[in-house]
Parts: sequence; structure tokens; C-alpha cells
Amino acid sequence: MESGENGRGRPESICPEKLGKAELLEGRDKLATDTPEYWRSLEELAGDPAFHERLHREFPKGASEWLEPISRRGFLRLMAASLALAGLTSCVKQPIEEIVPYVIQPDDIVPGKPKFYATAMTFAGYGIPLLVESHMGRPTKIEGNP
Repeated sequence: MESGENGRGRPESICPEKLGKAELLEGRDKLATDTPEYWRSLEELAGDPAFHERLHREFPKGASEWLEPISRRGFLRLMAASLALAGLTSCVKQPIEEIVPYVIQPDDIVPGKPKFYATAMTFAGYGIPLLVESHMGRPTKIEGNP
């Protein structure tokens, strides 16, 4: 059975809204090649001219040009202001939360019996081995791992 035919052998009519999408079926020949190609959407695969127009008009004319020269001092002032504002947004006081026990306790946790983990942390670009003792899932003692 050819594509576009229903079970009775007659070609199906295409509704007017999907008439442009029918051209996407022409992309099958492009998909059959052995060389890998990547595309953003089916419109790019089909070679839709409206897609290429949208692609080239993504930004307004002259958006990539910097017309006013900026001094080193002005650049540093702008970077300092942006870093200061980024630091202020991270200093938000967190809401107070209650610590509550497990509703459904995991099988491997026994109250009063600590679990020990061997892990590592980074310091000056190197990994430092650690032994961690935890009670009920919360670390209580951290010491160096010989």
C-alpha cells in the first residue's frame, strides 16, 4: 500500500491546514543517505524557505555590532556591579524548616546504630579521603581516612 492511501486503495484527501506538512514527506530521500546530517526541525529538513528566512532574521539588523567603544574602566565597573548584584541575590534568608523523622523508615537504617561511609572532598584541586559517621541519615562525625 502506498503512502497516502487508505485501506480501500483510494488516495486520502489532505485537509488544507496540513497541505504544507505534506511536503515534509519529501525529506525521506534525504534521510536515506549514509552521511550523518543534523537539522533543527522538519522544516529545515524539507528545505522550507520560510524556515531559512526565520533563521537569518533571528536577531534584528545590527544586533551583533558594538558601535560605542568601552573603556577598560567601564568594563570593570560593569562587571563589578553585576557580581555585586549576583551576590546580593544569593544572600536570601532561607525559611525555617522543622526536622521531622521518617514517615516510612528505610530498611537499612537502625535507630542508634551509626553507618560509616568512605568518601572524598576536594581541597586545592586535590581529593582528600574522608570517613563519615552518620546517624539516621545525617552526618555526625567527619574525619580523615588514613
